[in-house]
Amino acid sequence: MKKIIFALALYYSFFITHYSLSQSDWFPLTTGTSTALNKIQFVNSKTGWAGGFQGIPTSYAIIKTTDAGLTWTNQSSNFSPYGNRILSLCFTDTYTGYVVGADGTFKTTNGGNNFILISALSFGCADCFFLNSLTGWVSPITGISGLYKTTDGGNNWNLQNFSSNSNYSYIHMHFEDSNTGWCVADTGIYKTTNGGNNWTIQNHPSGGTLNSIFATSTSAVWIGGASGTVFSTTNGGVNWITKNIDTSYSVLSVYFLNSLTGFVSTNPRNVFKTTNNGLNWIKQMVDTLSALNSLYFVTADTGYVCGSGGKIYKTVNGGSIGIRKIDENIPDKFCLYQNFPNPFNPSTNIKYAIPSNVKRKTSNVKLIMYDLLGKEVTTLVNEKLKPGEYEFTWDASQYPSGVYFYKLISGDFSEIKKMILIK
Repeated sequence: MKKIIFALALYYSFFITHYSLSQSDWFPLTTGTSTALNKIQFVNSKTGWAGGFQGIPTSYAIIKTTDAGLTWTNQSSNFSPYGNRILSLCFTDTYTGYVVGADGTFKTTNGGNNFILISALSFGCADCFFLNSLTGWVSPITGISGLYKTTDGGNNWNLQNFSSNSNYSYIHMHFEDSNTGWCVADTGIYKTTNGGNNWTIQNHPSGGTLNSIFATSTSAVWIGGASGTVFSTTNGGVNWITKNIDTSYSVLSVYFLNSLTGFVSTNPRNVFKTTNNGLNWIKQMVDTLSALNSLYFVTADTGYVCGSGGKIYKTVNGGSIGIRKIDENIPDKFCLYQNFPNPFNPSTNIKYAIPSNVKRKTSNVKLIMYDLLGKEVTTLVNEKLKPGEYEFTWDASQYPSGVYFYKLISGDFSEIKKMILIK
């Protein structure tokens, strides 16, 4: 048995390393469900949940992991006899969690072994956010111009209106602390500084429907919406800046690690990363169908994204692009191409070709970066690669502006080219 466990662990470790270095830095997890997943969240490095629903007749799912996504347990039957078209969830620790959807709001106090319908919120709810096991907010799907708040774990709820003129659908929220919070409602942005007792509408660039919101402080907030739109503020909403990704994408989820580095997931299914507060976005993957609905990062390196078809992807290196094989055709010679874009800020793509050697085996390949004085800055690639064309995305956000040289080395071959980083 020990040998089997060791072999499985070794295979899993190899799979992560191989997949992240050679194909994509996001790799798929086996979830055991094909139901669309709308929200994912972790409470520590090992324990997390994802939930969602789809279809007519409706199927719903809530799944749990206690081993960082290696295996998932389906807890859907623990909703019996309710059923729930799950739209969002929020767990405050390994025991206490809230799940909301078109059939009401539910609570568990034993890690999802069973869920209880909160009778005061038996109507459909779109989103929830809890600061701890006692204090949190939920948003009704339609017909209400505000949120419901509890400070006693769901026993009592107070309606907090932020507009007396309109009713909104699918309100999403993020609270940075017990006082400062944000909501997106249709095309409007609202802010509170007193726990939701009062709300002020924010002046922001016009745009379509707003789908998600995330804050890293009381000053720094990001909002994702239709047509590839991301709004951001660094002064608590005094000014908002538009940072579009691509009009062919709808931004469904936003997650920032700090004031500069963040991710968005979209429909169609992709993940984009920025390391300069949205000035530039790098497409990282993932799939080509449907939608990726929710992002969550446990650390700066370890993150998850979930979406249609019960899909969950994981990264263990902060979503760095790394090496991508872009062409299976076998080149007849080594080639190092000019990086693009050039000049660049903060990332650029380096393409190179590896031919077949005499024995048609893998070649040991190095791609090394040097500064203007010829000092080695970093080694981007140092591994054996099969013949083909490859591309490496270098994220230079941690390096100063200047002239750099990149060198491809394999056996007796070497070639060097120049690039310019401008910040």
